[in-house]
Amino acid sequence: MSRYLKLSILIFFLAACSNAEAGSEDSLIIRIVDDEFSPKIINVPVGSTVIWESGGSNNHNVIASDGSWQAISSDYFEYGIITKGDQYEHTFEEPGIYEYYCPYHGTNSKGMVGTIIVGDVEYTAPAEKVDMELSTNVLEVGTDKEFATIQNAVDKALNGDLILISPGVYNESVTVTTPYLTIRGTDRNSVIIDGEFMRENGIQIYDTDGVSVENLSVRNFSLNGIYWNGSKGFKGSYLTVYNNGDYGVYAFDSTDGIFDNVYASGHPDSGIYIGQCYPCNTLIYDNVVEGNALGYSGTNAGGHLYLYRNIWRDNMSGIVPNTLDSELNPPGRETTIISNLVLDNNNYAAPTNRFGLVAKGMGIVVPGRVGDIIEKNIVVNHDKYGIVASPMLDAKLYFSQHVQVKNNLVLDSGYTDLALAGPWGPGNCYEGNIYQTSTPPLLEQLHNCSSINDGGLLSRLPLQGDVSGLMMLAGFFAEAQNEELDKNRYKEYVWPKEQVNMSFEDITKPNPAINLFFIPNLDAMELPYDLMDDQNLDNLYEAKKEIIMSGVPISSPSIWQLLFQLYGYLMPFVLYSAWTALALYDLNTNKQVVGGKKYMWLAIVFLVPFFGVLAYHLVGPSSISKTMKYAAIGGGLISYLLILILTAVVSGLV
Repeated sequence: MSRYLKLSILIFFLAACSNAEAGSEDSLIIRIVDDEFSPKIINVPVGSTVIWESGGSNNHNVIASDGSWQAISSDYFEYGIITKGDQYEHTFEEPGIYEYYCPYHGTNSKGMVGTIIVGDVEYTAPAEKVDMELSTNVLEVGTDKEFATIQNAVDKALNGDLILISPGVYNESVTVTTPYLTIRGTDRNSVIIDGEFMRENGIQIYDTDGVSVENLSVRNFSLNGIYWNGSKGFKGSYLTVYNNGDYGVYAFDSTDGIFDNVYASGHPDSGIYIGQCYPCNTLIYDNVVEGNALGYSGTNAGGHLYLYRNIWRDNMSGIVPNTLDSELNPPGRETTIISNLVLDNNNYAAPTNRFGLVAKGMGIVVPGRVGDIIEKNIVVNHDKYGIVASPMLDAKLYFSQHVQVKNNLVLDSGYTDLALAGPWGPGNCYEGNIYQTSTPPLLEQLHNCSSINDGGLLSRLPLQGDVSGLMMLAGFFAEAQNEELDKNRYKEYVWPKEQVNMSFEDITKPNPAINLFFIPNLDAMELPYDLMDDQNLDNLYEAKKEIIMSGVPISSPSIWQLLFQLYGYLMPFVLYSAWTALALYDLNTNKQVVGGKKYMWLAIVFLVPFFGVLAYHLVGPSSISKTMKYAAIGGGLISYLLILILTAVVSGLV
């Protein structure tokens, strides 16, 4: 048996043993990901110690449903906090069924809940939710109405009832566990639910289907304005949400929903968020989102998820669907972003978290996404990138793949209008866009959608992005980790102006979130010039005059930028070709490499891009002199690094 085969077998068995050991240890570990325990239900022997390990970016806690134990307590907050990287363990000495929950994202029976089955005890999972006959009662809330608080009315309501709220400031947090309710304000601007910066969520809906929230305002909560978790059917319409400590309107692990005519501002994460659903079957349209860290964020979400005819302006960054390991079911995929106005997202005074800092000054960013469509959007005036597809590094590395960027108008970006960052990303394509600059240069020509979709030459090339752009994004990430954050900035952010009220044929008629989803007419949508004011239109037409052939400016500095970036893009191909040619020549002439050994190395060189040929030259049986190898490999890599540095310097990026 050859030493190479022996080595392969050894590596295989070591990996298998390592995985086996990890599996046995992980069987008693429950991951805390954002808004969910994984697994939710676990069976362990009597006397076992269960470990909860937080990998989520949000704050959590673990509390027994009967209150007999909890992970963390606090003298300063109602509940203690488990942050990312923390662990908590508890030993179960007696057989039984132990239920627990996170108080920030659930109740003792709904939302973010889990179950520990200890020993050989019988357990029946909760019955599936079923639709029920709906009531149509109207429960009125106000100082002179039947109910003084919204929560009292919600607690008395039957499936399908309407909670009708009169003008006033309601200092309370509302928890909804009754399905198909409609919670409606009589006046959007004067029905205000206020958390006074002391309560976590404004309106929280846990494992409850079909709840609509309409025509009211929610402000000053330490976490989220309005929050659906585990719902099938949700609707948020004509809502004003502002100055909450995390998200504005937030749907997690929820499907078949609509967010429309929402105004969201002053949030350190995003104004509108959709997380962990596939297919989401969700529509987000006719919203105005400004003054947040991120206008839109959607982690591990997609599948019939449409963002259209929204205005995303004056945020720290505009639209940022993403992929993260802190939530289940990565990667995020198949979101359609069409006919949106994405404008002036350079608001560095907005409340923010670290993720917002990474993406600041960018219009549309799709890190680690698969199959997203970005089409017919106006993306104007961003300090860094207009539209960029990039890898996403969390616990794992995710590359953006099969992202389509078509027929957008992208202008006045500080770094570049269109960008594809990273060393690799199959199927990403660009076509029909109006723009000034791109990285790599000639992006539409090198990554054209028609050629890729038709199976042409470009579909078979090792399509790659701009590595210098990836290095720049890594620099933004490092910078964000070191920057100090004022976590309370959201408490002081400017309050919004009055917003348009929802119109009703009959304000006392319930409108539960049932059978809402439809596929919008995408073909009828155009570039949304009508969403721009006159001043923005004047600036836009002025910028259009600067567009030049091939999407590259012709001014002298930009010629240098083009030159260096073009070399930076092409040089990896040149180096790979040279190294491969040397390897093939040596394999053909090297008499020490024969038989199966030769075919094995041929397979490695051809099937493992870059690293395969490097392995042959550096650790394989190559007979080429060290001088030649070091000159070809070391000299090539040094030249490439110099080009990347010169690109950054000449372009004014450093």
